[in-house]
Amino acid sequence: MILVEGGYVVTQERVYREGAVAIEGERIVDVGDASDVKRRVGRGFEKIDARGKLVIPGLVNAHTHIAMTLLRGYADDYPLQEWLERKIWPVEARMRPEDYELGAMLGAVESIRMGVTTVCSLYHYHPEHNEASGILKVGLRGVIGVAAFAWRPEESIRDIRDALERWHGRDGLIRIAVGPHAPYTVDPELWRRLHDLRRWADERYSGRGGRVIITTHVAEDPNEARITSERFNVEIRGGMFEYLDGLGVLDECFLAAHAIHLTDGDIRVIRERGVKIAHCPVSNMKLGMGIARVRRLLDAGITVGLGTDGPASNNTLDLLETAKVASLLQKAITGDPTAIPAREAFRMATIYGARVLLYDDLGDIRPGYLADIVIIDLKRPHLTPIYDPLSHLIYSVRSLDVETVIIGGRVVYREGEFLTVDLDELYERVGRAVERLTAEAS
Repeated sequence: MILVEGGYVVTQERVYREGAVAIEGERIVDVGDASDVKRRVGRGFEKIDARGKLVIPGLVNAHTHIAMTLLRGYADDYPLQEWLERKIWPVEARMRPEDYELGAMLGAVESIRMGVTTVCSLYHYHPEHNEASGILKVGLRGVIGVAAFAWRPEESIRDIRDALERWHGRDGLIRIAVGPHAPYTVDPELWRRLHDLRRWADERYSGRGGRVIITTHVAEDPNEARITSERFNVEIRGGMFEYLDGLGVLDECFLAAHAIHLTDGDIRVIRERGVKIAHCPVSNMKLGMGIARVRRLLDAGITVGLGTDGPASNNTLDLLETAKVASLLQKAITGDPTAIPAREAFRMATIYGARVLLYDDLGDIRPGYLADIVIIDLKRPHLTPIYDPLSHLIYSVRSLDVETVIIGGRVVYREGEFLTVDLDELYERVGRAVERLTAEAS
């Protein structure tokens, strides 16, 4: 049992200026003013002193490719299709399954260090060594999408089925997702098969480890319709979501990253089908893809979470940076400083992120919710003075101000020390893997 006491406790409803959070097992059992919580829960709790600190729900990274930490900085300043076809896909073909796990371990360490407690990641799969196995070794929560491509349809479906059976629900931290890569890499027949597979998997496995979603990329590239049409000999009238709706694959379990280049019809079908969106502003800017009209999506009643995208296109897993950029970009393109205020950016980074992943007990500090909690040290020059803790979180806090991270009631990072992994050994293994990849690529 853990009692986090003192400091600012930020929930979705309010800020407790001298608050406390009581944790038992993997769940939050009480939250409120410190004096009230201590009176209600009594003694017997391990205490974590949060005085002078900010206590927030763990951040949710709704779209990334966490194993790609091994490719951070490998290919920068390229447009998307050239980046994929000339640089990323060739080097990925040389990666070993052990690299998937190792990259995910490094990404999990980076994520936790930056206050992220849940990720949704999409990547290649191996039964024993994969992103799920990697993040579990560090203690990160994750929805792990198994990538599917038109040029390997049977292998893709086999991998997804295997991952569901082996990994879904593992240690209470892992959910497996169906991962069609994108409209320009998945043909219509495979889209329909994957949609049916997700529905079957949700019925079969949701009771064991939670809902099964589709996670994919849609409307990232302005040339996406042309590329898809030419590659698969399909006619696309309207936008990419209208195209997918015509295939019958959109529903409330469909999570699309990016959603930059949208028609009015796209927004209509996204809203009507309950599709969820992961907004990745930093990666979108770096690849020159454009800026998603997030304010318009939110006004339409669409749920939008935040994603960093992969560390090869961002180049970090810093979701606090993403939250600030998301807020500032919408202010800039709308000319409205209230377009995405701090409170809404906070929600996008926490509870909206949980909702796009179909968690109904994550993303807030409230009784009954999973105890994923981050403590931030406010005793910093750039965080002094404090008028509004929530404004500070979005506009002033840097991810390296994170001091302690709790995931599922387990302290995984505390006062600069990881309690689940040997960092020196991890860095050494990463160095050897990168040396091998570099030598093989050359």
